[in-house]
Amino acid sequence: MAALLGFIIFLTCQAPASLVSQWLMLFTSSKDKTTTNFVLSDTGECQFHHQKVLQISANSQINLWGYWLVFTRRDAVTAQHFIFKDSLSSKDQARLARTILRVKSYG
Repeated sequence: MAALLGFIIFLTCQAPASLVSQWLMLFTSSKDKTTTNFVLSDTGECQFHHQKVLQISANSQINLWGYWLVFTRRDAVTAQHFIFKDSLSSKDQARLARTILRVKSYG
């Protein structure tokens, strides 16, 4: 737990404020947030908090604790987000995993 807190403090000091606030919002429990903050299409297009639409790239990963999403935009800027499994329902977990695998398979 102390290592996790240290990592959060490190990220807070190193990253721009807007990135830190987005990361911390994803890090908190979904029970405290509305589910309309994240929109995912079957083709892997995502939108967080009504911001620009991002495309999940084939570099995204599924692991034991959650989903490491790597995004690309049309202007070639990449962004990354981690979503913990326990912050999603089992139905949403399955849908996100299917979408990541689909993007990895078909590009």
